[in-house]
Amino acid sequence: MNDAVPSPDRPNDPFANAAVPDARSLRGLAHPLRLRILSLLEKHGPATGKAVAERLGITSASASYHLRQLLAYGFIEEAPELGSTRERWWRAPHRGFRLPESLDTEAPELSTAVRMALAARWAEDLNGAVQVWSAQPEGWREAQVMSERRTRLTVDELAALREEIRAVLDRYARDVEEAVPGGRVVTTHFAAFPSPGPDDEPPRDPA
Repeated sequence: MNDAVPSPDRPNDPFANAAVPDARSLRGLAHPLRLRILSLLEKHGPATGKAVAERLGITSASASYHLRQLLAYGFIEEAPELGSTRERWWRAPHRGFRLPESLDTEAPELSTAVRMALAARWAEDLNGAVQVWSAQPEGWREAQVMSERRTRLTVDELAALREEIRAVLDRYARDVEEAVPGGRVVTTHFAAFPSPGPDDEPPRDPA
């Protein structure tokens, strides 16, 4: 997921082929399980409903329902050349999705639901990484990172920080299918936001 608008100045933008939902189609993503299914198809390629159910540990009925929802809102499509009269195959035609910032005012409840679902999925990723953190091979163990920083910024500084971080991520962007000697798939999560804690608000000037 990326909030950015496509730009010709980002030649390595991994979201160049991303889906761009509107207020209607955003409903198709506002469910944690649908995000997991979409991520599965993006990462591992086409799959049947049965394969999706087995991979995610859900019922075939649940997989079928959420696949139909993703289809209805344009996030997946059928792969008829892989299917048969007995089973249908599904694929994700896009790589990720961009969440236009305008949706935070046009459909705030839905955009919040999508971000909550993303946060839950990212937490699963991080929990999985932490469980094997100490068991990573030498070099990889030291190179991985978890970090939390607190600072005080203006809105312009926060926007500049966001763009600088994106530029760094774009510089290291490669297709995960690309053959890189010694390379492994690396997941990065980045978030920067005004602290939601009321205790972090600056004191008001008595005057």
